[in-house]
Amino acid sequence: MLKIIHGENQVASRKKLSELVSEAKKQNQEIVSLEAEKMDRAKLESTLLSDSLFGGSKILVIECLHSLPKSKKKDEFIDLISSASIDIILWEKKLLTKTDFKKLPSTAPVFEFKITVKLWSLLDHLSTNPKNKNAILKLLKESVESDGAEFVFLMILRQIRMLIQVKEEQTLKMAPFMLSKLRSQAREFTLEKLLQIHQQLYQIDQKQKQSASLLSLAAELDLLLLNM
Repeated sequence: MLKIIHGENQVASRKKLSELVSEAKKQNQEIVSLEAEKMDRAKLESTLLSDSLFGGSKILVIECLHSLPKSKKKDEFIDLISSASIDIILWEKKLLTKTDFKKLPSTAPVFEFKITVKLWSLLDHLSTNPKNKNAILKLLKESVESDGAEFVFLMILRQIRMLIQVKEEQTLKMAPFMLSKLRSQAREFTLEKLLQIHQQLYQIDQKQKQSASLLSLAAELDLLLLNM
C-alpha cells in the first residue's frame, strides 16, 4: 500500500513519518529509505523487486519525489511506485497539488500538514512597533498551540532571514505579491535590528540543543518577541 505524507509543516510531517516507520518496525518490516534526487530507475526497480534481507516484508520510504524537476524520469518513478506491490511511504516537504494526486493511486491514504492561518498571520505581523506587541504575543501563543514551538521557531527564523535578504537587496525567487509584502514588512526594521534578532534566534537554538536554557522553547520565543 502507498501512503502519502505532504505539507509545509515539516516538523509535524516528520513526526508522522517516524510514527509510521515505528509501526512498521513493530510488525518486523525492513525499512528501506531512498532520496529521490539520488535515485535512478535501476535502483528503484531493484528495491521494489528484491526480497527483504530478513525474509519478511519491507517498507520503502521515498523522500521529496515531487520536488524533482518535471521530466520523463520523474514520471517513470511515479508509474513504478503506483504499480508496486510492496508498502511505500512518500514523504514530501511541500503540499502536493490536485495534478500531482491525479498521477497517484486514489486509494492511497493521505496525511496533510499545512501551515495554519494563525502562523502565517504571526509571520506577517512581526514588527518592532510597540502597538503590535499584544497582537503578536497572542498569535505566538495560538501558533505554538496549533503548530508546535519547534516549527514556529523555524518559520520565524525563515521570515527573519528573508527580511535580511530584502534589506540587503538580494534576489528572492517568489511571487511578486509575496515580495511586495516582505518589502513592506522590512521597512519596520533596520538591518542592524534584523541581524540582532537572527543572532538571538541562533543563541536560542544552541541553548535548546545543549539543554542549557531554563526556559522552554515557547517561553524563549515569547521573551524574544516581547523584547523585539
